[in-house]
Amino acid sequence: MSIVNNGTVNSIDIKQIPSGYTRPTVTLIADYHYKRTITLTVLKSTVENATASTTMTNIIDDATIGITKQITDIMAADFLASATVTCYADMRTLNTTLENTAGTDVWLDDTAVSYSALVDLYVKAV
Repeated sequence: MSIVNNGTVNSIDIKQIPSGYTRPTVTLIADYHYKRTITLTVLKSTVENATASTTMTNIIDDATIGITKQITDIMAADFLASATVTCYADMRTLNTTLENTAGTDVWLDDTAVSYSALVDLYVKAV
């Protein structure tokens, strides 16, 4: 018995996918028990790289703050390790925390920039 995270699907718009990036292959769960939509943030300074495709990979795979790591942590907090649980995530949108619509928005201060991802979490527990 264990909690298994199959990984994170990257379903963001093709216009946001950098050259040289390969979307991860993830085993999906057709008969999942529930779906939860959450917004996760990833600190830009932790995952940024001069190569855009590397940054995109890091957003999902970074071992300390990536989307997959955050999903693993959520699952560990929500389920007993003695249960048999399988999950995967689907990152549907990716933006930053900067808003440049008003003079009071964080884009003009010293707030650290993060990537903000809308993620669907699919879970099957038996």
